[in-house]
Amino acid sequence: MTNRRMFDVPRYATRQVAEQVGLELQLALWAAIDLRAEKGQEMDYLQVFELSVEWVDDEPLQKVLNRQEQPQHEVSFYVDGVETPLDGVTLWVMDSGTYCTMLFPDEY
Repeated sequence: MTNRRMFDVPRYATRQVAEQVGLELQLALWAAIDLRAEKGQEMDYLQVFELSVEWVDDEPLQKVLNRQEQPQHEVSFYVDGVETPLDGVTLWVMDSGTYCTMLFPDEY
């Protein structure tokens, strides 16, 4: 049996995420997961993304806080090019072992 890298399985978004979260933001969140995996960081099966808007020079920027419980990890970053930044929104990305799903917490 080979050790697989976390989040290295087919990826899906729920219908609600597909309808309410722009594709550019969805791709940025997947890319953040990929970057952590490439760096060899230990990742929890549940990645939490808290989205907020930060205003800089009268322009809204999409701010993202990515956190996990085991091992404890928390990092913030900004996503450029988000047409409609989301504020006060939380998304989960879960790795079931067979596939990964991006969903809203109330969809679980």
